[in-house]
Amino acid sequence: MSDNNINADSAAQPQLPPRGWYPDPGDATVRRFWDGARWTEHTAVSNPGAAAEGGNGPVMAAPVGAAAGGAASAGGAAVATGKRGLAALKWWQWVLIAFGALVLLSVIVTAVNGGRGVGADASADRPAAVEEAEEAAPAAEPEPVDDREEVPGLVGATVADARAALEAAGFVLAVPAGTGDDWLVLTQTLSEGRKADAGTEVFVTAEAPKPVYTLAQQNAIGKAQSYLRFSGFSRTGLIDQLEYEGYSTEEATFGADNAGADWNAEAAEKAASYLEFSSFSRQGLYDQMAYEGFTDAEIQFALAAVGY
Repeated sequence: MSDNNINADSAAQPQLPPRGWYPDPGDATVRRFWDGARWTEHTAVSNPGAAAEGGNGPVMAAPVGAAAGGAASAGGAAVATGKRGLAALKWWQWVLIAFGALVLLSVIVTAVNGGRGVGADASADRPAAVEEAEEAAPAAEPEPVDDREEVPGLVGATVADARAALEAAGFVLAVPAGTGDDWLVLTQTLSEGRKADAGTEVFVTAEAPKPVYTLAQQNAIGKAQSYLRFSGFSRTGLIDQLEYEGYSTEEATFGADNAGADWNAEAAEKAASYLEFSSFSRQGLYDQMAYEGFTDAEIQFALAAVGY
């Protein structure tokens, strides 16, 4: 081949820079090693004060598919090995990133609170709707007022006190004939607490109060009852017997009258006892009964009882 042809081929091929460290075509802050024919994977942090091996050649575009990675040290540059990582950020870049994060967080919080506000507004509107529905609904009719009175408790009170209590409440007391005002109420037809119209009659039953006896009266009654259990006595005969026991005429009379005797029955019992002891004519039996103190009516009852 002639020298002319060699010169022509050399002129056709571009002039490549010599081997050395050059600014990375993809990142001006990084230097990449050029082996004279292509970019290698070796990179280093750019150091403007250091001279690159072989001088600073022209900035070349990285070949397509050029690999990046690994590191070597040359010309005073700090070498990093392995694949190239993210570039170091300036302080003001970190400030911008933090400010952006705060803005994003503020937007998120505002959106959340706005959603809650919409829900709160919807909840606030609900009572108004309910109020309108209540206003549209027909008003409930008022419940009837029960103006009846309650019946007071009467059991254990005297008839006089029961009457006063019922009249104060607007009721009327009704009692059986012969009931005394000092009698004690046993039952009432309308129970305590029951409501009734004014003027309603309340029927009650009552009993006479138990008398309060002195000791002498109590003993006279007991003695009279014991004699009546032993034999038949007339009223006057029983009084005489009690006086014989030492009771005063007043105490003996009180005892005989409160012993619970049936004088007709006592006369019949006395007549029967005489006939068991001896035989008597009707007149003789009559005279003996009169001697015992029985009245004519009691003797007639006794004679009839024994068959005369």
